[in-house]
Amino acid sequence: MVTQDQINNFYQYPSQQLASGAVAHTIDELFDKWRHENLDADEVEENVAAIQGAIDDMNGGDQGRDATAIVSDIRRDLRLPTAE
Repeated sequence: MVTQDQINNFYQYPSQQLASGAVAHTIDELFDKWRHENLDADEVEENVAAIQGAIDDMNGGDQGRDATAIVSDIRRDLRLPTAE
């Protein structure tokens, strides 16, 4: 849920980034960076659990899938032309 504190915090964030000499970003990039830096405890716990699950799978022998195969499947599912 969005609170007034979150809104105020984000409102100030882009100005602080620019004042600190950070490279200029799009508003979307600034928002993503702000969200990453302001995760709540539940979001952090969820991310840690997902990463731990992936590590457990890998340690159990799961080698995942090749990114090229995944992109191919997505292109097929979306009926996009194949990459050349």
